[in-house]
Amino acid sequence: GSEHPDVAASYNNIGAVYQAQGKCEEALVQYHKSLEINIRVHGLVHPDVAASKENIGLSLKGMGKKGEAKGMFTQAAATRRTIFGADHALTIKSERLAAE
Repeated sequence: GSEHPDVAASYNNIGAVYQAQGKCEEALVQYHKSLEINIRVHGLVHPDVAASKENIGLSLKGMGKKGEAKGMFTQAAATRRTIFGADHALTIKSERLAAE
Protein backbone atom coordinates (compact mmCIF):
# COMPACT_ATOMS: atom_id res chain seq x y z
CA GLY A 1 0.00 0.00 0.00
CA SER A 2 0.90 3.67 0.03
CA GLU A 3 2.34 3.41 3.56
CA HIS A 4 5.01 0.88 2.59
CA PRO A 5 8.73 1.66 3.01
CA ASP A 6 9.22 0.95 -0.70
CA VAL A 7 6.86 3.82 -1.52
CA ALA A 8 8.93 6.10 0.71
CA ALA A 9 12.07 4.90 -1.07
CA SER A 10 10.46 5.63 -4.44
CA TYR A 11 9.60 9.19 -3.39
CA ASN A 12 13.19 9.56 -2.16
CA ASN A 13 14.56 8.34 -5.48
CA ILE A 14 12.33 10.70 -7.45
CA GLY A 15 13.55 13.50 -5.20
CA ALA A 16 17.15 12.53 -5.92
CA VAL A 17 16.53 12.76 -9.67
CA TYR A 18 15.00 16.22 -9.27
CA GLN A 19 17.90 17.24 -7.01
CA ALA A 20 20.43 16.07 -9.59
CA GLN A 21 18.61 18.18 -12.20
CA GLY A 22 18.83 21.24 -9.96
CA LYS A 23 15.07 21.19 -9.36
CA CYS A 24 15.33 21.69 -5.59
CA GLU A 25 11.71 22.69 -4.99
CA GLU A 26 10.40 19.59 -6.77
CA ALA A 27 12.91 17.45 -4.90
CA LEU A 28 11.79 18.95 -1.61
CA VAL A 29 8.18 17.90 -2.23
CA GLN A 30 9.25 14.30 -2.88
CA TYR A 31 11.60 14.19 0.12
CA HIS A 32 8.81 15.45 2.39
CA LYS A 33 6.51 12.68 1.14
CA SER A 34 9.26 10.16 1.86
CA LEU A 35 9.83 11.58 5.35
CA GLU A 36 6.13 11.50 6.24
CA ILE A 37 5.84 7.83 5.29
CA ASN A 38 9.10 6.91 7.02
CA ILE A 39 7.98 8.54 10.27
CA ARG A 40 4.61 6.77 10.18
CA VAL A 41 6.19 3.40 9.36
CA HIS A 42 9.37 3.51 11.44
CA GLY A 43 8.91 6.21 14.08
CA LEU A 44 11.21 9.19 14.59
CA VAL A 45 14.43 7.30 15.37
CA HIS A 46 15.30 5.33 12.24
CA PRO A 47 18.06 5.56 9.62
CA ASP A 48 15.55 6.24 6.83
CA VAL A 49 14.07 9.16 8.77
CA ALA A 50 17.55 10.62 9.24
CA ALA A 51 18.31 10.17 5.54
CA SER A 52 15.05 11.90 4.57
CA LYS A 53 15.84 14.83 6.85
CA GLU A 54 19.34 15.14 5.41
CA ASN A 55 17.94 15.09 1.86
CA ILE A 56 15.42 17.78 2.77
CA GLY A 57 18.33 19.78 4.14
CA LEU A 58 20.22 19.40 0.87
CA SER A 59 17.23 20.68 -1.09
CA LEU A 60 16.78 23.62 1.25
CA LYS A 61 20.49 24.41 0.98
CA GLY A 62 20.17 24.34 -2.81
CA MET A 63 17.32 26.83 -2.53
CA GLY A 64 19.47 29.16 -0.44
CA LYS A 65 17.55 28.44 2.78
CA LYS A 66 20.65 27.78 4.87
CA GLY A 67 19.03 28.26 8.27
CA GLU A 68 16.27 25.75 7.55
CA ALA A 69 18.82 23.38 6.00
CA LYS A 70 21.00 23.56 9.11
CA GLY A 71 18.00 22.57 11.24
CA MET A 72 17.36 19.49 9.12
CA PHE A 73 21.04 18.50 9.12
CA THR A 74 21.13 18.92 12.91
CA GLN A 75 18.07 16.69 13.31
CA ALA A 76 19.58 14.07 11.00
CA ALA A 77 22.84 14.16 12.96
CA ALA A 78 21.04 13.75 16.29
CA THR A 79 19.08 10.76 15.01
CA ARG A 80 22.18 9.17 13.55
CA ARG A 81 24.13 9.79 16.76
CA THR A 82 21.39 7.96 18.70
CA ILE A 83 21.33 5.03 16.28
CA PHE A 84 24.95 4.68 15.17
CA GLY A 85 27.02 6.64 17.69
CA ALA A 86 29.12 9.79 17.36
CA ASP A 87 31.97 8.18 15.41
CA HIS A 88 29.87 6.69 12.59
CA ALA A 89 30.51 8.06 9.09
CA LEU A 90 26.85 9.04 8.54
CA THR A 91 26.71 10.88 11.86
CA ILE A 92 29.88 12.74 11.00
CA LYS A 93 28.55 13.58 7.53
CA SER A 94 25.33 15.10 8.93
CA GLU A 95 27.28 17.03 11.58
CA ARG A 96 29.64 18.38 8.91
CA LEU A 97 26.68 19.56 6.82
CA ALA A 98 25.11 21.21 9.89
CA ALA A 99 28.37 23.06 10.59
CA GLU A 100 28.65 24.58 7.09
